[in-house]
Amino acid sequence: MSTVELVVPSWSRLVATSGDAAVWLADLDAADAGEEALAALSDDERARAGRFVFDVHRRRFIACRAWLRGQLGERLGRAAHDLRFEYGPLGKPSLAGNPLRFNVSHSDRYALLGVADAEIGIDIERQRPLSDMDALAERVFSVGERDALARVAAGQKEEAFFAGWTRKEAYIKARGDGIGLLGAIEVVLAPGEPARLIAVDGQPAELERWSIQALSAVPGFAAAVCLEGQGRHWTSV
Repeated sequence: MSTVELVVPSWSRLVATSGDAAVWLADLDAADAGEEALAALSDDERARAGRFVFDVHRRRFIACRAWLRGQLGERLGRAAHDLRFEYGPLGKPSLAGNPLRFNVSHSDRYALLGVADAEIGIDIERQRPLSDMDALAERVFSVGERDALARVAAGQKEEAFFAGWTRKEAYIKARGDGIGLLGAIEVVLAPGEPARLIAVDGQPAELERWSIQALSAVPGFAAAVCLEGQGRHWTSV
């Protein structure tokens, strides 16, 4: 896959690279969500935008989809509106007729986009207090992860929880699976320890297939990227 110099808007920036693979961050509330952005969307995307009840959510959706199309279009040398997406059985998008892989995630005003020559998944979540953290962990974390979370100091539990959550989500999204797989995955979540896939129930070969890394994209947010291929490392920009 050849490297292409992208025109990055002021509200978007490159945050990490791994060879030709790249991750960008966008501030959706600073992005254009007007007529020009809307014109870049497909008919079904414009229809979906029209179904949002709150204007802030509608604007963020338009900005995110227009940004996604613009970034992919720049990389491929094609018009944003001309890109056609296909969707896997559980909704993972891909480009029709093109091997380029991508994934996008957003939380509040921020969005991350990962683009690669291999399967990729990305996730970002705002760190926040959770009154039901233990109950939620019981449902979506493995026994090993719950034990690790219990050993984390009280002031770091939210950081550890969202570190684990984003790493598991990034892996699931890279595979194109659903959140029903969350409990079958175990990742490193302790603060200060590098992100790593520890186990996937009944699928030991998965540990050699993927590389997971935490991203420091925005203060107060946890983020992670999962890329197909052993030993793939991301360099912060």
